[in-house]
Amino acid sequence: MSLNLQTLEVLTSWTKRTEMILDRNIFLFKLIDSRDLQKSLRSRVIKKSMDMLEAQLEFLVRGRFQDMGAGSTSRKLESREGNAELLGLKTRKPRKWYSRAYYARINDLQGVMGFKLMEEAIDAVKEPLDKPL
Repeated sequence: MSLNLQTLEVLTSWTKRTEMILDRNIFLFKLIDSRDLQKSLRSRVIKKSMDMLEAQLEFLVRGRFQDMGAGSTSRKLESREGNAELLGLKTRKPRKWYSRAYYARINDLQGVMGFKLMEEAIDAVKEPLDKPL
């Protein structure tokens, strides 16, 4: 797929919308240190070569830990089943603010880009056939 203005617009709007959704999820999932995490959330589109674009999404690493349910309590005490309950510790619960939303957005982008690629392929076949002999 050749890099054109329409592809750049699609990817740019996708990254902005994804950033907005993740920013909203930080608030909805009531993440710890959400202000710092929201401030660190950034996205950008970079032209890597003539035919390649890259979308980057950045945020603090602790956001991934909260998404996975890692952090805060000692992992050693939770390693055996039931130890956390016996000791009265809170078990870690993942807050899927990032992974679920991000991979759903990736799926949406694949659908849009697949459709654009299909349109280009159809046009490439159709153009020579439409020309009068």
